[in-house]
Amino acid sequence: MLLLSEHFKEELEEIKRTLRREIKLKAAEFDELVELNFGELENNACPLIVLAVSQTFGGAARSAIGLATIFQYIFMADQVHRLMKDDPDLEESKRQFPVLVGDFLYGKFFLSLCKEKMLHFLAPLAKVIENMNQGAIIRWLSRDKKVSDGEYIRTIEMERASLTGLAARLGAELAGCPLKVQEQCETIGWNLGIAWAASQERRSGGMVDFALTEARSILRELPDHRNHSLNQLIDYIESNVEVKTLELNYR
Repeated sequence: MLLLSEHFKEELEEIKRTLRREIKLKAAEFDELVELNFGELENNACPLIVLAVSQTFGGAARSAIGLATIFQYIFMADQVHRLMKDDPDLEESKRQFPVLVGDFLYGKFFLSLCKEKMLHFLAPLAKVIENMNQGAIIRWLSRDKKVSDGEYIRTIEMERASLTGLAARLGAELAGCPLKVQEQCETIGWNLGIAWAASQERRSGGMVDFALTEARSILRELPDHRNHSLNQLIDYIESNVEVKTLELNYR
């Protein structure tokens, strides 16, 4: 079976070319200022959620690529801001660059929103950025405390699932789907975000499995679910989080 990342290879490459072109700074290369060690899902998950949902419901490929790029800007900006460390001995340059570069990426997200004529998506995107920042604050405040599974899930819902859920929902809205289908896609994206974040942080495999099971349950409510890209999307996320789970079990 053709991997989803191979199916959308040209689209993903175009998104990466756009990102490289748009975030190239005159004074320095991007990776000279911040170091983002992205793996498979960090590079592709958000764009693929938009692309898979849009293709499933017949959305325009060009618009989907634009929206997918916007979501990757937001994800990258959030990850750059998380490089900030509360360390009094940290060099001033290392303290400042994550903030400045992250803000630069947020600016690129807004500029892309204007270029793609998608300003009608600004309100939900601004809300999800707010949720992500609130989640990051909650995580920071609880850094020295024992956190229950319920509290942890709530945090990654705000930090990651809110973004992946909205990516799926707006991908469906862009394709002209009715409200019910948009909500179903959002739930699928939400659960994929839970699985991704829990796997990334080496949490219990049961949490990952539950989220993937929930995503597949919603998928079965959609017509022709066996044949469309959303089915492949869940397989793609599952195959990548399984690798992390196996690494954890081996250790």
